[in-house]
Amino acid sequence: MLLIESDGKELFKAHGIPVAPSFLMESAEDECGPLSGAGAGQWVVKAQVPVGGRGKAGGIVRASSEREVRAAVRAMLGGRLKGHEIKACLVEQAVSGQEHYLAVVVDPGRGGIRLMYSREGGVDIESVAKEEGKVFQEAMALDRGLFDQALEKLSAWIEDENAEPIVACARKLGAMFFELGLLVAEINPLFVDAGGRVLAGDAKVVIDLNAMERTPGLMDMLREHQAWYPDAWRKIQEDFDFIEIDAQGSIGLITTGAGLSMMLLDELIARGARPFNFADVRTGQMRGDPARLLTMFGWLKKASGLRVVLINVFAGITDLEEFALTLAKALDRSPDWNLPIVARLIGNNEERACAVLQGRAGRIWIEPDLEKAMDLAVELGRAA
Repeated sequence: MLLIESDGKELFKAHGIPVAPSFLMESAEDECGPLSGAGAGQWVVKAQVPVGGRGKAGGIVRASSEREVRAAVRAMLGGRLKGHEIKACLVEQAVSGQEHYLAVVVDPGRGGIRLMYSREGGVDIESVAKEEGKVFQEAMALDRGLFDQALEKLSAWIEDENAEPIVACARKLGAMFFELGLLVAEINPLFVDAGGRVLAGDAKVVIDLNAMERTPGLMDMLREHQAWYPDAWRKIQEDFDFIEIDAQGSIGLITTGAGLSMMLLDELIARGARPFNFADVRTGQMRGDPARLLTMFGWLKKASGLRVVLINVFAGITDLEEFALTLAKALDRSPDWNLPIVARLIGNNEERACAVLQGRAGRIWIEPDLEKAMDLAVELGRAA
């Protein structure tokens, strides 16, 4: 899970990585005393959403006065950037210097990690990475001793007066990566001024939700900022995946299997529809208890644009009759549920499952063919 920049930089500060003076604003009327006497171009207002490419999408604005800062915050808050609602802005003192790139990331292909550095950072790093000799990369097993050896190679590769401060920063970044069990720890840009001082201009930190029990500090951060990470907090609390994709989506999904759900998203979007969410409900953890479905119903009912729900359960060991009975219980306990449901139940005991749901015509449409089920969901979503 990608942290917003302000949380990433809090982790940087805790591990000795320098960042620019900054403060958060969750309202354009918030106190902002540090702005007193700000000079032209001295502040940068950054939308706090967990995505990259904010600058190109209009999520980073320079401001030369308190009035301009408040205007930028007012314009951003409540809006959406790359599908995410902007709930806070980071107001940061503008800095300058040569832009470098530094990262420690998990390398799934090698079954280890990778240390990366480039003298040319910033928004065009992807194109720089394609040029031979522009990026230092060292892959290794997840081992602190090997990482120290990689730092020695990095120092020799840089070969100038900036080697010492950059390697020192890389050592701190690596220590944070190991301590917190991260998936990505990236600084882009890493500013280096004329005196060789380094400063993290941005923070891309991806945490492993499966390792949260080993990192209580990260759990505390998520708990405090759960409104900023609703999908992750839902997973931690409920132990299954439900991720909002499009706040104005008209089709809600209740599905099993991450791959199956992703395929449905692609297919529905290709049909011109707007799915609301991704879901991997894990039916094996229900065992006749409708609590999980009731929880999902509650989340779905909050979606203002929702018109229909598509249930797609491809069962292996799951008993579809048991799932159908659980779904029936959830509907019985939701008298205010008024959205049509298209149900595709394929696999173990599907005939009995369909028989359980047949008597609920008008609320549930049963369609075993996947293409027809998606077409019906799209049609109902547009007609409602």
